[in-house]
Amino acid sequence: MELTYKKTILRHYNNPSNKIDIKTPTEVFVGANPFCGDKIEIKVKLDAKKKITDISWSGNGCVISQASASIFTDMIRGKTLAQAQKMTSDKLLQELNIELSPSRRKCALLPLYTIKEITDEED
Repeated sequence: MELTYKKTILRHYNNPSNKIDIKTPTEVFVGANPFCGDKIEIKVKLDAKKKITDISWSGNGCVISQASASIFTDMIRGKTLAQAQKMTSDKLLQELNIELSPSRRKCALLPLYTIKEITDEED
């Protein structure tokens, strides 16, 4: 299947949101896709109610995984950690709004899997 990158994906890849380094995070999540080598680290600061008050990510990989990290961190800012971890893969894929092959789905879902601390789709 030919993959055509939409403007949103390219915008988030070229000018990613939250790709910074926050100091003294409350939680750090690290994930990787062993099949393609994509890697991501998500750092969050939580308030007393476990609400995400600040978030950052770093990593390297394909356009899809990196754009997805940017979009996903925008989506979960202001939510509780539990709400972020309960997000479904369908919700993130809907936000990406791009046709993906099964192997590219794993790239797109890497940020979600990382914050859930899982290695395979469980939702």
